[in-house]
Amino acid sequence: MMATPHMMAGAAIGRALRRPWLAYPAALASHFVLDIVPHLDSHGMFGATHGGPTRLEAIAGISDFLVGALLVGLVASRQRRRRVMVVGGLLGILVDLVEYVPPLGPWLQSWSGAEDLIRFHHGIQHNVTVAQWPLGFATQGVVLAIALALCLRRDRTGRTAEGGKRASATNGSSVR
Repeated sequence: MMATPHMMAGAAIGRALRRPWLAYPAALASHFVLDIVPHLDSHGMFGATHGGPTRLEAIAGISDFLVGALLVGLVASRQRRRRVMVVGGLLGILVDLVEYVPPLGPWLQSWSGAEDLIRFHHGIQHNVTVAQWPLGFATQGVVLAIALALCLRRDRTGRTAEGGKRASATNGSSVR
C-alpha cells in the first residue's frame, strides 16, 4: 500500500483512540492489516523485478511519503490530540520505513528476528498487478477517505475536530 493511506490510517487511529498507549500499537498494527487489502504501490508500478528500487520507484515513494506527511500535518495541525495523530501517522508507515530506507533499514534488518518479521510482512502483502490498477487504487482511496472522515469529524461533546465549540442555533442571542 502507498504511504499516504498508511499514514492517514495511523493518524485516524490516533485521533479515535486518544490515549497513546492504545493508539500507538494500534497504528503500528494497522500497517499489517492494510497490507492484506488488495493494493498497488510504487514498487508494483515502477520497481525492478529483482534487486533494488528503480529511480522512478524512489521518486514515487519519496513523493508519496511527503504527501502523506503533509496531509497528516494539515489534518492534525488544529486538533487537540495532534501529537498522538502525528506519531500514529508515523507508526502507520514505520514498517516500510524500517525495511526500505537506508541506513536504518539495513541496520535493523541485521537484528535477531528481523528476517522473520520481513518474511511475515511480505507474506501478507496482497499486491495487485498494474493491469488491476483500478482495484489497487480504489482500495487505497477508500482507506484514505475513511481516515480523513475520522480525522475531521466532530467529537460527541459537540466540539469540532479543531477544539472549538459548535455554533449555537440562536447565534449567541439570548431569549428573554
